[in-house]
Amino acid sequence: MSTVTAAVKTLRSSDGTVIHAEAVGNPQNPPVVFIHEVTLCSAVFDEVFHDRRLAEHLYLVRYDLRCHGRSGTSILQDGQHPLRHAEDFAAVLNAFGLRRPIVVAWGFGAAIVGDICAAASHNPISGVVFIAPLPFLDPRLPRSATERMLGLTQQLRSSQDTVITARAKTELINGLFAGSTRQVPDMLRSAWLGFSIAQPPEATQAILAAPHDPSRLLEAGRQGLPLMLLLGGSDALVDCPAVASELRRHFRNAEAHVLEGGSHALFFDKHAEFVKLLLVFVGRLAVRPVSFRDSFPRLAFDPCKLMHALLIGHDPHELT
Repeated sequence: MSTVTAAVKTLRSSDGTVIHAEAVGNPQNPPVVFIHEVTLCSAVFDEVFHDRRLAEHLYLVRYDLRCHGRSGTSILQDGQHPLRHAEDFAAVLNAFGLRRPIVVAWGFGAAIVGDICAAASHNPISGVVFIAPLPFLDPRLPRSATERMLGLTQQLRSSQDTVITARAKTELINGLFAGSTRQVPDMLRSAWLGFSIAQPPEATQAILAAPHDPSRLLEAGRQGLPLMLLLGGSDALVDCPAVASELRRHFRNAEAHVLEGGSHALFFDKHAEFVKLLLVFVGRLAVRPVSFRDSFPRLAFDPCKLMHALLIGHDPHELT
């Protein structure tokens, strides 16, 4: 796999919190912003961002959520307020010149998408891809997590003891790959565990205790916001039937794919399927009416040609 050069930026959100972000690909291609799972960071998407098929046809952007990875920590007062996540997202969009991107959100990242929409006067995204999402963390809303995930989040939410949180985070990382059909390299598993444990226990506690409001996101779904839902058939952390049923009630323009044998980290163990599904989804949106294509000015690829090649099985990187 060829090396893809990234444009790395250190941003400051409106409250001064440092946000680490980076992008690969041609800025004239459809923009896709990736949001990672809780306690981790955007480095989990390394294999995705190094995939030349995606880098040649999309403009890929990722960032570390506040209190995660290389971004700054802000846990006092309103540091985890939904508005702050929306401001961080806006800072990323401004830094890379993005307009209404598609968002790919993994797990807890779905709750962040809800925060982004809740704080915006107009819908800031053109479509959403949820990977094994956990969008309903509010106890008043339908449950989307398994008993295993609920137990782990309860431990992390209720304790600042480093030993207890380290054990819970170790179990969380093991849960990401439970049922994986692809062998997980020890170095990768260790790196992801390191990302998680590096987050201070008090930060993890504050993150999991913060409120989220998905109402505006769900309303956008009822108005036609495109959604692609990707679920792992062997996910140990997300109740796939429950989350699929609930999201389908709200998103009238939705499609769902269950990848048999896929774990919670299905973009890793089902990488080839993930890449193809993402390219088809973006390509299909890019050939929709002008009102949507305006979000993707001066496209540097032919979406019709891309979709045709994908559907008949050609490798899309051969189309440039």
